[in-house]
Amino acid sequence: MKLLDRPLRPGDPIAIIEDEEVNRRATGWIVEEADFTPVPVSVIPSSVDELIAEIETRAVAVICDHRLGRGGNVSYYGAEVVAMSNRRKIPAVLLTSYANSDENSSIRRWRSEIPMLLSRGSDSDPERLAQALSLAEDECRGVYTEERKPYRAIVRVQGRRFGPEGVVAECVVTAWQPRTTVDVPASMITENMGVPIERLLGKRLSAEVNIYASTAGELYFQNFKMGPGVPSGW
Repeated sequence: MKLLDRPLRPGDPIAIIEDEEVNRRATGWIVEEADFTPVPVSVIPSSVDELIAEIETRAVAVICDHRLGRGGNVSYYGAEVVAMSNRRKIPAVLLTSYANSDENSSIRRWRSEIPMLLSRGSDSDPERLAQALSLAEDECRGVYTEERKPYRAIVRVQGRRFGPEGVVAECVVTAWQPRTTVDVPASMITENMGVPIERLLGKRLSAEVNIYASTAGELYFQNFKMGPGVPSGW
């Protein structure tokens, strides 16, 4: 069955990607309470492409943890799995204990294709899961809420620092909150523009940003370009 053939409905198989058994069982209970059928993936492949291929044969939607490499040879993050799954039109939700600590770093790279991020514990209930799956399904069909729509916006690189996962660019999105800095993995900018981050400090760039997001963690960034220069006389 392809997603676009029909909406998700009760009893549909939902893949659970989680490397810890206790969390896998807990997520399975939530899936059952939401009237879906849990399909636990107990052995996570070393290749994200292999995992997506397995999902496609076993389920019609996905719930995935973020940090999947504990005690195994998995080198990718769950955020990448969720983004790739949604790109393939398989509704996917990220459910993790590391939502607060990772949303401004390792999750940011794939946030544009993660409709809703759920925090294990506070968001671990059937109603929130059903809401997140519904939002993911809508975006797979090309329907976006105002908070998730991208707009071309000015992004100023105000500073940089070294974080746990590499260099972080401290950015200001003028159309969002001009007095608030937002962390963006520097590699997202440099890979897009081919310019070292050191040469972009203080520069005004432009990017596609969901400027109506309510929190910094919900912001995503795409397609960085050099922005307009500062008008003379400023």
